[in-house]
Amino acid sequence: MSIMSVFAGDRGQSPPDSRDLTNMENRPKISNMKSKIIQKHGTLIRILIFPAIISILSCLSCASKADYYLPVTPSYVKTGLEVFLKKHAKKYKGKNCLLITNHSGVNRDLQSNINLLREKGIIIYMVMAPEHGIYGYENEYDKRLYNGDDTHGAVIYNMHKLEQGQVRFLAGKADIVIFDIQDMGMRCYTYVSDLKFVMDDLHDTDKELIVLDRPDPIGYLGIDGAMLDNKFFTRFVSSFPAPFIYNMTMGEAALYYRGETGKKIKLRVIPMQGYDRRMFYHNTGLPWIPPSPNLPTYESAIIYSGMVLMEGINISLGRGTTKPFQYIGAPWIDAATFCRDLNGLGLKNFRFRPIYFEPTFSKYRGQKCGGAHILYTGGVFSPTEVSYRIIQYILKNYRYAKWEKHKVWYSVDTLAGTDTFRTSINEGKSFGEFQASIKKRQKKFLKKRKKYTLY
Repeated sequence: MSIMSVFAGDRGQSPPDSRDLTNMENRPKISNMKSKIIQKHGTLIRILIFPAIISILSCLSCASKADYYLPVTPSYVKTGLEVFLKKHAKKYKGKNCLLITNHSGVNRDLQSNINLLREKGIIIYMVMAPEHGIYGYENEYDKRLYNGDDTHGAVIYNMHKLEQGQVRFLAGKADIVIFDIQDMGMRCYTYVSDLKFVMDDLHDTDKELIVLDRPDPIGYLGIDGAMLDNKFFTRFVSSFPAPFIYNMTMGEAALYYRGETGKKIKLRVIPMQGYDRRMFYHNTGLPWIPPSPNLPTYESAIIYSGMVLMEGINISLGRGTTKPFQYIGAPWIDAATFCRDLNGLGLKNFRFRPIYFEPTFSKYRGQKCGGAHILYTGGVFSPTEVSYRIIQYILKNYRYAKWEKHKVWYSVDTLAGTDTFRTSINEGKSFGEFQASIKKRQKKFLKKRKKYTLY
């Protein structure tokens, strides 16, 4: 079954039997003349007309099941970039611009925002790129602070090498700062941390920050996971003050952060047109540009949301394979037993197929790993629950499984933004018990968030 059919609500039901539609005895009585015409041309009618009727009936059947997940199906969504170019760019002609972007900063025709903004007379004198670089291919980001790029005709600064205060300094000659990056709607995904970093540096300056909004690929899941505990703050994966999955676009996140922190920032968000946060990404009409090297498809991005916390234990998540985050395993796992047990956990939105794989880099490089190919079957789920229950099963049933620890801290604590996720698993608590412990802060966040939503 294709991922597209799963998203559309198709569960493989048979179409109406064409014999029922062509049975003359089941039709209303008609004149002899019409009867003769139908008898004479019946084959042609069956070939041309009835398949169309069947197609319409099938589409109506699918639509009724898909309405919850596909509330709107516009011809296409216009991104903040496209709206800005059409309605607002003229105002900024001749202005010096510091552009913060990467390979995802394109329009639906895959044209770079750098070129499109220049065509409108905006001067792109400097570019900053987030994790994975301006072209989005680097797993281990370039160690240089900056480099010249002939393709874009600009100096590209590496945001991962900048310290607090340097964006403020580098923006000194800028009239405006434009931020245009496709995010994943997850706190551990570093792009929202970069947005916060920029906003902190532009606090109390006269620089206008323009955020060009883009879809939240997992917006249909709602909010999920624990609020950030400041004890586990880090520059990149645990920086933005929100739940693990915060259900906001980049523009909404900017409005929320300014509003809740009281930052004095001259902020302008350019909203999308035709967008609904409940949409699957492919219903936006926009091309899927992998936001990072290990999320090559939309399906992998959805599964990533439920698997990324598993990077806190010593198993491979398929980095270095053709299915990153869709393959999980380790050399000490028997694939058949593993998948039998995972399928028995009752995670109704996922199926697990036994596989063996050999990563070419990252964990267990060059080693044969037994594990599971994770298949998403559609619908709304809790990413935190998926990670919680699988990790709990692995730690309980595999003696070589353990939490990954760096010096004095556990990596899962920074990913989850709390140590409650880890300690609840260690104490044998159910996911429901863990969820109850974080629910109060989630509700408080939701109440605040309402003021800043655009869609």
